Amino acid sequence: MPAAENRFKTAIHAGKPQIGLWLDMGEAITAEIAGTAGFDWLVIDGEHGPNDLRSIMAQLRVIEASGTPAVVRLPMGEDWAIKQALDIGVQSLLIPFVESAGDAARLVRATRYAPHGHRGVGAALARA
Repeated sequence: MPAAENRFKTAIHAGKPQIGLWLDMGEAITAEIAGTAGFDWLVIDGEHGPNDLRSIMAQLRVIEASGTPAVVRLPMGEDWAIKQALDIGVQSLLIPFVESAGDAARLVRATRYAPHGHRGVGAALARA
């Protein structure tokens, strides 16, 4: 089954101006309100907002219902965090402190299955 279209990335690649909002309250209700406000994208901030995997997942669910693309900013570029984010359905990740091409290549490998990466199979949970 092919992955769903990533409307955020499609719009960026097409050069369409985008207006979005950063969510850093860690609450699904504020994400739901923002999701219905007409933004082109929403960022769930896990680096500076009081978010953990469960609060990110709750916000993703209500944002997904609104049809607004969501981007998740993780607090760090650790493989395990990237894998967990993908397993709960994150389509777009924003990773802080990527300072070299080598850093970027390592992070991309965490999103790919073998032989192109080292993402594990979590078939019961994987949504993205």
